[in-house]
Amino acid sequence: MNTTLCTENLIKNNTMNEFNLEEAVSLIYQLTVLKKDVKASGKNYDITKIGHICGVLTMNDQIEIVIKFHDDLRQFTKEEFYSKVKLLDQRTY
Repeated sequence: MNTTLCTENLIKNNTMNEFNLEEAVSLIYQLTVLKKDVKASGKNYDITKIGHICGVLTMNDQIEIVIKFHDDLRQFTKEEFYSKVKLLDQRTY
């Protein structure tokens, strides 16, 4: 299975339907922050605001991403993920 990061294709295609397994698995271990907590460029994030994608699950025949934050474990559909979550670049934090 190819597990390279597929975010470039996701953004380019602007597909907001459902994750496929390859897309979801390629995001595992990526660091994230909720869009409501995004800071200006050059600012460091509080460790409690950073989450990591720790899993993939299937709910109601739809693949979802699981993100572990400091005090919370949340799941997101593809549409929710791209509307509420920002992937962090390694240089961002």
